[in-house]
Amino acid sequence: MSLGFKIKKLRESYNVSQQELADALDISQSSLSKLENGVSEKVDFALMDKVCTFFDKDFQYFTEEKTINNIDKNNGQVSCTHFTINQNLPEDFLKEISTMLGSMQKLIENYQNKK
Repeated sequence: MSLGFKIKKLRESYNVSQQELADALDISQSSLSKLENGVSEKVDFALMDKVCTFFDKDFQYFTEEKTINNIDKNNGQVSCTHFTINQNLPEDFLKEISTMLGSMQKLIENYQNKK
């Protein structure tokens, strides 16, 4: 999850408009919009200090990657196009994935041996 997306999600969870947050951060609404949407990825330390203060978060909150993109829990499929491990997953999640991959490999080998 990008820095801008984290800021956007926090802003939305606090029910703060872009204009209100931009005013509090002393930047333009368009600059905040570009940051939230990933158009602008450069953020100086002074701005990040204001963001951290506004949301009462430490800087590490914004730098850690903790999410999986494109996960479909309904049928157990995980998209691996771009992801990082979510700390909220069960402890045995990676073990389960490894077991599933092993089973898939055996199925592929059995299929190829039948040809």
